[in-house]
Amino acid sequence: MVPKRGGLAERICREEWNLGVLDQSVEDIVRNGMGPIRWFPRQSPWHGLADPACYHTPDGGLVLLAEQLNHLNGRGEIWTARLAPGADLTTAEFRRWGVGSTHLSYPSPFVADGEMYLTMEACESGKLTIWRRHTGQWSPIVLMHRPAIDPTFWQDENGWWLFCTFANDGPDRNLHLFYADAVTGPWTAHPGNPVTIGEALARPAGPLFRCSDGRLIRPSQDSTRTYGGALVLNEVVCLTRTNYVERPVRRLEPTGPYGDGLHTICPIGNQTIIDSKRWAFHPIDPLRYVMAGARNYRRRMAPFKPVMFL
Repeated sequence: MVPKRGGLAERICREEWNLGVLDQSVEDIVRNGMGPIRWFPRQSPWHGLADPACYHTPDGGLVLLAEQLNHLNGRGEIWTARLAPGADLTTAEFRRWGVGSTHLSYPSPFVADGEMYLTMEACESGKLTIWRRHTGQWSPIVLMHRPAIDPTFWQDENGWWLFCTFANDGPDRNLHLFYADAVTGPWTAHPGNPVTIGEALARPAGPLFRCSDGRLIRPSQDSTRTYGGALVLNEVVCLTRTNYVERPVRRLEPTGPYGDGLHTICPIGNQTIIDSKRWAFHPIDPLRYVMAGARNYRRRMAPFKPVMFL
C-alpha cells in the first residue's frame, strides 16, 4: 500500500530507491512501453540509488552517476561507477564522488563547445551552478541565484534551453523554461513561464532526447499519487523563445519489486536505465525521521560550503 501523499506514513517510511536496466532504447520505450527490468544489487536498508545519468569515456567505456541517498542523515551525495566497454551495467560498483554541505541529487553531465559540463540539484545552496571540467579539474559557474530543482539542459539550432522547477515555487507543479546563446549564460526567462503546470507533468525526469522520426521528448515526473510515482514522456511540439507546447505520449508505471515509484530515465544507446522505489518500514524509522530532520535543519542553518569532487 502506498502511503498517502503528505501523510504521516509517508514521512516516517523509507523510500527504497534502486536502479534498473532495460535492454531497450528510449525510442523503443516511447513506442512500445517498458519491457523486462534487470535490477542492480540492493545497496542496504539505509541507502539507495536514484537519478541515474551517464557519459562515455574516450576509450568507449561508460561512467554512471547517481544520487546515493543516506536515510540515516537524510542527505544525498553523487556517486559514480566506471565500466569497461561492453560490461554489464548491473555490475557497476559505485563510489562516493561529489559531496557538499547541501543535499545533492540529479547529476546531469553534458558536452558544450567540446568541453564537459556537469550540473546537479543543490537547491539548498539557493543558486543554480554548473561545473566545467578543464585539465582534469571541475570549476563552478553560477548561472542564477535561485533554488533550482532538477535542472535539465538541451541545445538545438536556436541555442541553449534550461528546464527546471524551483524549491520556492511549486517544485512538483511549475515547470520553468529559460534560454541563452551559450550554456554559461546570460539566461533569460521564457515569457510563458511556468510553461507547464501540474504535478502530473511538470518536474523534469531525465535528459531530453530526439527520436529517429524527429520528435523531441521531455521526460517528466507524475507526483500526484506519491513523490516520483510514475514517469511521463512528453513530445515537445513547439520550442521557441516566445512559445512552448508539449503533449504527453507515453506514461510509464513502476513495476516489479520496486513498484511504488519511478521518476528518472537515462538513455544509453540500445539500453536504458531507470530508477524505481518501494516503501519500507523498520521499527526505528520514526526515530530516524526525527534525527534526520534535526540533522537537515542544522545543515541548512550552517554556512554553505562548495561541492567537492573526490
